[in-house]
Amino acid sequence: MSAREAPTGIRGSGRGTDRRTAIDVAVLCAATAALGAFAVFLVPAGLPYDEPAHWSNVLYLAHHRTLPVVGDPGVTYEGQQAPAYYAVAALLVGAFGSGSAGFIAVRLFGVLGAVLMTWLVARLLGRALPGRPAAIVSGTAFVALNPMLLVMSASVQNDTWSLVAGFAAMLVALGTGGSPWIRGAALGLLAALAILVKITTAPLVVGVLVVLLVRARWREAATAALVLVPGCGWWVLRNLSLYGDLTGQAGVDAAGYRFAGGGATPFALAREALTYLTLPDEYLRNVFAAPTAIDALAVLVGVILVAGAIALPARGRRSVRGLPVALLAVVGAVSVAAWLAQVSLGWHVAFRTAYGALPLAALAYGSATLWARGRRTGWILCALSVLLLLVLCGWTGLQLIAVSDRVMLRI
Repeated sequence: MSAREAPTGIRGSGRGTDRRTAIDVAVLCAATAALGAFAVFLVPAGLPYDEPAHWSNVLYLAHHRTLPVVGDPGVTYEGQQAPAYYAVAALLVGAFGSGSAGFIAVRLFGVLGAVLMTWLVARLLGRALPGRPAAIVSGTAFVALNPMLLVMSASVQNDTWSLVAGFAAMLVALGTGGSPWIRGAALGLLAALAILVKITTAPLVVGVLVVLLVRARWREAATAALVLVPGCGWWVLRNLSLYGDLTGQAGVDAAGYRFAGGGATPFALAREALTYLTLPDEYLRNVFAAPTAIDALAVLVGVILVAGAIALPARGRRSVRGLPVALLAVVGAVSVAAWLAQVSLGWHVAFRTAYGALPLAALAYGSATLWARGRRTGWILCALSVLLLLVLCGWTGLQLIAVSDRVMLRI
């Protein structure tokens, strides 16, 4: 195929383009590190939802050197959470102390996770859209410069590192070289680690295994399952023994914790999903509210996501790779379906439990550049999509600076 016959946006792809894309991704990872570190010191301690409860878990492990049990003195509703993140955070507290230095160290650990998460999403997008550098950069920016993800990662929480392990498992599942047994074992280890960081990553793991089975990659799927079941099964059995259910939610209910449920109408669910894909206002206890103009920009992000989802089959059929796109789509669909199922049962779970769909959202955001009819136009659309995220970041930063109560958690 000659250059004149090449699909729009692929002309000029090669080592030079790959090098430029790698540099752009590195810049975005550096931006994630810088903005995340800024948020570490800017967000008042305890302002992010659940941060006091997560911090309580960290201190419990650091001081008692044993796993917490919901209902015991000093244990809050997050005591039923999987232990991997808290174990590492407890080591940081042991090294830096349980005061402000240790608290900041744990928050910075979350920022490190955000940088790795950004890099992993970039790798997944590179597999899905080879030869579409503008789409890869724009999609990576959706994660790297996302105000919600930055603020979340810069707080004490276990979401970010569970996604790091889960996205790494997805990347391993896309590998084709080497021994399928070794690849399956690595996949099982990463999947078990993801669940041991936060059990809400289980739908992501299920989605990966489903794709392997559909593709008849039996050896990898079987090996992964053989490693996964004992790797995190002990945690499930512990929950069954202590609380009587798989996740430990029964223990939270028995301890008397009650959480107000959100709306369950399609509009309310769509609004929550868009909020958790853009702005951290709900995550930060609604201490500030977005004005109409900022709400409009958040809606514009949603419009770009929809436009990209349409562009992927309409404009990108000749440049997308089937397996990576299928993996992102299946994992995203299973993650969102699991969230909707929990909401339908009356459980108050935020959309961030469906963050297994983030690579799919990043793919859609980047794919909006496929509507461009020329390479230069594609980069212009990419620049505008990045600028939109930067504006949302800037507005969020200004709101955080204006928060008057700077001490919400005594450390």
